[in-house]
Amino acid sequence: MIIRSYLLLAGLAVTARCILVKAQQYTLGKELKRVSQWNSLDFVFSSPVERENALATRRFIPENCVPLDMDVDYNSNLMRSRVFVTVPRFIEGIPATLTTISSHVGAGGPLLEPYPNAAIQSNPEDSRCNGIVSVFRTMIDDCNRLWIADTGKIGDRRICLPKIVAFDLRTDQIIHRYEIPAAQLVCDLSLLVSILVDVRDPPPLGSCSRTMIYVADVTGSGLIVYDMSRGKSWRVTNRLMNPNPDYGTFTIANESFDLMDGMLTMALSPKIPASDFTFNSAYGSSNSFNSALFKDRLLFFHALASISENAVRTSVLHNDTMWEQDVGAMPRAFRVIGRRTTQSAPEAMDSNGNLFFGLLSQTSIACWDATTNYNPHNFRIVSQNLETLQFPSGLKVIRNRKGIEELWVLTCRFQKIMTGSLNFNETNFRIQAIQIPELLDGARTCKGSR
Repeated sequence: MIIRSYLLLAGLAVTARCILVKAQQYTLGKELKRVSQWNSLDFVFSSPVERENALATRRFIPENCVPLDMDVDYNSNLMRSRVFVTVPRFIEGIPATLTTISSHVGAGGPLLEPYPNAAIQSNPEDSRCNGIVSVFRTMIDDCNRLWIADTGKIGDRRICLPKIVAFDLRTDQIIHRYEIPAAQLVCDLSLLVSILVDVRDPPPLGSCSRTMIYVADVTGSGLIVYDMSRGKSWRVTNRLMNPNPDYGTFTIANESFDLMDGMLTMALSPKIPASDFTFNSAYGSSNSFNSALFKDRLLFFHALASISENAVRTSVLHNDTMWEQDVGAMPRAFRVIGRRTTQSAPEAMDSNGNLFFGLLSQTSIACWDATTNYNPHNFRIVSQNLETLQFPSGLKVIRNRKGIEELWVLTCRFQKIMTGSLNFNETNFRIQAIQIPELLDGARTCKGSR
């Protein structure tokens, strides 16, 4: 086992509804389209000699490199798009943690190229902390900025304090950097793994300066809220961010392991008027936003070791004075909106209020229309495949150049890494995508696509 058991990732379990017969794959729902796939990861180096040196000095250990998340840049160059891939430094031997898929292909698949360059990632143990140490997930916002949360850790070793960093994708330069204060962390336990960005003044009329950032602390079971305009952050905690011991065992394709991960993933409700969108019993007794809450949104979230989906209004999270006085303030402002039959990992919501997520017991991607009650009866399995949908660790809703939203999924067969059964002669890591109108058969919502 090359990665320690506290790591977060999603799992998908075997289901009898999706089988392999005579080596052919059978998909229920829509089959996602292949973008890239790898048996093992390799990187772009300055020369073959540099690659050999990295192998000899153990700066590059191929079997230790596991992709976790991806994102797509459609807008910085109209002639080409870029796919970003993160490779967290769970352990030594990862030459770059933030990369793009290059046009070069190696023995295991497309080579990954360090972003924005190799130099900023080549010395992660530099105590000056000017570089990038380790990145789990990314997000590209409405202002064409790539945001990351740098954990500052290699494995369980704290090298630097975690940082929130933004790149301008048109220039590939760092345009914003903020270090999370040590007082907002749980000693050396905290691991900041997922980042969500809410631009309150987007283009074409806004300046992109009023931006709120949410970062999940998976091992510290909390949330960091950052107000970019004020350069200030604060910590928020609630019992619903904790792992549930009853759901800390994961079984994927008949392989089991234990992982007690807390707060993992988040999604924001759409930016549309109350008259167009309601949360039918999704948040307490109130079924819709009133006019005073037009700019308020719901933050959906869940822990990995849990079956509960939860929500809180962002206006509650923005009261920094209250959270600075008590990180556990307003416990009843956080609600369980419903429960699944199994654990889930990353989630993402489209502009029509459809929440997409993995179901761990069904090797599937599910969809829930947030105008309905959150329960399995209202879930729609939009894609299910035993082979290609094992362990989706990255999931994004991305709008392409034509304005059409797409669902992107990265899978990494993490159960085989945890059990030591990964075979590099097989396809282990995949990026797949599909346009959401095609996924939902032209319907606007998951409910309408039944």
